Amino acid sequence: MGRAERKAEAREEIVRREQHRERRRQISRILHKPATERSPGERQLLQNYGELVQELERQRQRRERLRGREQEAAAIPDYRGPSGVWTLLNKGQSVSTGDLSEAEPTFTHMCIARLHRAGLVQHVVSQNCDGLHLRSGLPRDATSEVHGNMYIEVCTSCSPHREYVRLFDVTERTALHKHNTGRFCHKCGGELRDSIVHFGERGKLAQPLNWVGAVKAAKKANVILCLGSSLKILKKYHCLWGMNRPSSRRPRLYIVNLQWTPKDAVATLKIHGKCDEVMRLLMDELKLDVPEYNRSLDPIFSMAVPLHPGEEASHTRKLIKAAETPNASPDQLPPLSPQGLSGGWFGKGCTKGRRKK
Repeated sequence: MGRAERKAEAREEIVRREQHRERRRQISRILHKPATERSPGERQLLQNYGELVQELERQRQRRERLRGREQEAAAIPDYRGPSGVWTLLNKGQSVSTGDLSEAEPTFTHMCIARLHRAGLVQHVVSQNCDGLHLRSGLPRDATSEVHGNMYIEVCTSCSPHREYVRLFDVTERTALHKHNTGRFCHKCGGELRDSIVHFGERGKLAQPLNWVGAVKAAKKANVILCLGSSLKILKKYHCLWGMNRPSSRRPRLYIVNLQWTPKDAVATLKIHGKCDEVMRLLMDELKLDVPEYNRSLDPIFSMAVPLHPGEEASHTRKLIKAAETPNASPDQLPPLSPQGLSGGWFGKGCTKGRRKK
């Protein structure tokens, strides 16, 4: 084939591609119209290009599934990732988020707490900062909030560190490498700091990060359940995955996620589904009842430390409001820890109806 022929063929290929792109745009515009508003010519065009219509419809369904995944986690936004709330705010960009004071533990949060009480989940590692595992009733020593908790500020001048659980988001004045909250320790007068580990930072606080508890649980685990996490960050924490063990002795990994994760290839089972739906099936299989979240039983209210006089103006965030206390049976009450207060779960003997995230 001569040079002129190759150039002519290349031009024809460019024209074909552009015609295909224009056809896709035309079909897409028609599909966005209600069926009753399509002209006879448009309906005929859809029939003539049935394969293209099916391809565009599959793409639309994939987009909807991804949007559902993004909206699933209790309507709580991402905080510390490249597109997280605090990352964008630190860059001077505006963000739109829901009222976090109105967020409540989801059905999945309550399932995890119930599985812990049943002895099937030993430890929870969460990369969320929303404090919802605490509020679901998980005991503090069974939880590692490895990226911090937006309701906890800490005095690092006290030894051991003194924590203050609040009923409001303590991060109003904090940012990347700027962690002082503007309040002071009631004991020593030292400056309080938030517990958040921003993208690009290394967390050093013992609590609420609780890396000691996470690593200890990981060494004993024979099952790891991962729910809703992309695992793009958690995959880097090699101490959580038992990779130093012989392959035959590593924990079985179960993942529930609507999107691909970097651990899919090594998972015992990957389920493309919504966490609440999958967990409902699991709890039915295990014949375990799941109590509904009850704000009047939320442990955060008993753990919260009131502000001192004069500190009321130190923040403008909305408080988590308590509900009226109903009569509750003992088995509804979440376990409380006097020391205070997601991600994967580390469990033993949890083999029935497994789906893991």
